[in-house]
Amino acid sequence: MRRAISITVLSALAGLAQAEGTTPFDCNQFMQFGGNVDQARQTFAQGPESMSWNWFVCLNQPVESNSPNRVWETLKPSDQVYLSNGAAPLPWGQSEPVPAAVLQAAQAQGLNPGRTFHNLNAVQQVDGLILEMGGAVPTAQQGQPVRFQLLMGEDTFDYIVQKQVYNVNGQAALTSNLAFPSTAWELKAAWLWIGNNPDYQQQLQGDGYYIAQAYHQQDNGQYQVGYAALSGLHVVNKLNPQWVWTTFENRNNGKYTVTNAIPPTPMSNSTGPTPAAQTANTTFQAMYPALAQYELIGTQSETNPKLLANSQLESAFQSQSSCFACHGTAAYSKTKGYFNFAQKQQGGIVYPTAEVPASEFAGYNKLDFVWSLKRAQWQR
Repeated sequence: MRRAISITVLSALAGLAQAEGTTPFDCNQFMQFGGNVDQARQTFAQGPESMSWNWFVCLNQPVESNSPNRVWETLKPSDQVYLSNGAAPLPWGQSEPVPAAVLQAAQAQGLNPGRTFHNLNAVQQVDGLILEMGGAVPTAQQGQPVRFQLLMGEDTFDYIVQKQVYNVNGQAALTSNLAFPSTAWELKAAWLWIGNNPDYQQQLQGDGYYIAQAYHQQDNGQYQVGYAALSGLHVVNKLNPQWVWTTFENRNNGKYTVTNAIPPTPMSNSTGPTPAAQTANTTFQAMYPALAQYELIGTQSETNPKLLANSQLESAFQSQSSCFACHGTAAYSKTKGYFNFAQKQQGGIVYPTAEVPASEFAGYNKLDFVWSLKRAQWQR
């Protein structure tokens, strides 16, 4: 059943989001674009960056009065969709149980059992590398990886289940391209691991980071349980046929994440904030103090702007990062496997920053820009 967000609750707790800084933006059913996709497209075209901020504000409001969880934390994590055995996932309103060992450790630390526990189960970026924490992080965290998490909206999930592409078997059985509904959403989050360090947690809170409960499994099978700080968030939806790509970061990330240079230097973003994003940031950061340390890097619709990256999610290849171009190559062939968008050039590898010709996809079924489908496993 679709979750209905009370606009009374949302407006009372955080106020209505604003489009263009003056016109009230209704957060009620915003993930369905208020039931009027055409109107939402018109509003987006008038101010893509303002619309991006409106979505970010709505996603970061409480699910309901007195709830410790934000709206985006109710989305379905990909590890509960693409199961390790390729089985069908549980229905939208149901979740895989948090491991007993995690709950036991959480209880010992005094964590809130009624609040979401995020499974931060990934550390590799698209290029297979990690982003290291450094700078002002505690000694124990120096050199440790930033962690990642992928989530999806209900209509995205429903389409994946309907098409039975939650495993590779279903993708191999495709006879045509996928076409997600216009109300499909995906989010990708980057996290700084805190663990159980109250001083470090307070430091990050002072820098405006959102702190959540989290865990991850180590190579030895043991779980790390504690807190994590949200350092970056991709917000993606199919408002436009070729999707809309928008990304946010905490503007203090350079204090806590570093490049792979020797010696490491503070991480920064070379693709933004774009001039239009800077204008929107000034407006919305003033309106929403609790979100003021987050900034919109940019909003990409097709190839405008040509490059867009999140320094926490695409740190090492920002100069070749185009959400539209890379995700436009999402495709699967039962004989060739997943399309390889890494292109060989002058003895190295580059990534596409323009649309790849359709002729390159002969024998493939396109996955409608949804590369997260690559996380699917064979059913066994």
